[in-house]
Amino acid sequence: TGRAASTTLLLDMINCLPNVRVGGENNNELYIASKLETNLEMRGFAGLRSKVPARPHFEAWFRHEIPEQAMACTIQKVLQTINPPPEEIQQQIINSDSSERNAIALDRYETSQILGAKMIRVQKGNWTALQASKFFNYNFPCAKYIINTRLNTDNQVVSQKNTFKVPTPLEELQDGIKRQNDFLTKFAQHMSEDKARLIYMEEWTNNVTQLNEVVEWLGFQNCQYDKVLHNNKDGFHHDDSSIDFGGGCLAP
Repeated sequence: TGRAASTTLLLDMINCLPNVRVGGENNNELYIASKLETNLEMRGFAGLRSKVPARPHFEAWFRHEIPEQAMACTIQKVLQTINPPPEEIQQQIINSDSSERNAIALDRYETSQILGAKMIRVQKGNWTALQASKFFNYNFPCAKYIINTRLNTDNQVVSQKNTFKVPTPLEELQDGIKRQNDFLTKFAQHMSEDKARLIYMEEWTNNVTQLNEVVEWLGFQNCQYDKVLHNNKDGFHHDDSSIDFGGGCLAP
């Protein structure tokens, strides 16, 4: 949820790991993409999952049966689209001659990358935590999820109100934050322990060991943060210090 150090966690800490590319906020684009999946489940004589034979009253809906998870590749492509490679890589791909020995192919480059997204609005979609967890498990079966919230929601509300100058009454903001955090907690509970990790800002920002345990859980080897950065301090101030992993940090 917002004002829980998610920018520091994902864009400045996790993005420092080798071969990782986590994109920033995306206006809940993957929730919009989920409509591609749920639309296939429409009920009635022409459910899109099923084969529709060419016979009277059905010709307009004729199709062969759509395989299970066929839409998953399309939805995964949405993640890749909203989180493209760096501009210099894109330019190299555009300028490279495919006949050159060192020509860069986008698909080949992307196979070495671990993609992610900052999804702090996923709880604002018109779905339950269970529905959201099923969607992500089904369409991203190999993904892992870091669920980051705050224990002290009162401080979180004050931070949001002071930073964004929102006119919403405190009581209403508190209720909204609580519902959002509850959604994310339930989302994590619906996932298996090897798929989702629930962490709290108050704990990992004061204990780099917790983040190093998350990095190990993600599958990285010999990757140990030496400190925790602090972006958006006092609003939107940037932390310009760097992370030192030591030697031998390896991607999964």
